[in-house]
Amino acid sequence: METDDDGVVAAARAIRPYLAELVGPTAADSLDRRLADLLNRAPDQPETVTRLRALLEEHKDTTGWFLIEALADAPQYRPPYQQPRYLSRQTGGLALPAGDPAPIPAARFSCRDGDYVWYRPEVGAPVPDCPTHHVTLTRT
Repeated sequence: METDDDGVVAAARAIRPYLAELVGPTAADSLDRRLADLLNRAPDQPETVTRLRALLEEHKDTTGWFLIEALADAPQYRPPYQQPRYLSRQTGGLALPAGDPAPIPAARFSCRDGDYVWYRPEVGAPVPDCPTHHVTLTRT
């Protein structure tokens, strides 16, 4: 059974590709290093989860918002930008085509070392390397 701790760790992994747009490039570099360090130590330890949560809650309107939205998406803990309720708002009031209007979920890719998760924003977008370990992400 998934716990809130699992969600905090999942959100910390998933937020990393979005940090520059959430907190700006300068703050993103520092925050990304701190998140990666914690995720590579012992992400299943209660003190690590507490520190990850504190880091994400430092910027209440950006990374704190991301954490709240990811936790609300239990048990998948997707970034807000990949959740159906967020994606459905992107239609801009346009009529949806007939059939199932649910968005198709983005492909999820992870670092084999477990500290980085990336969602393909569109078909054909190249899969990046993990910024920590410099290995190609694999589809999960």
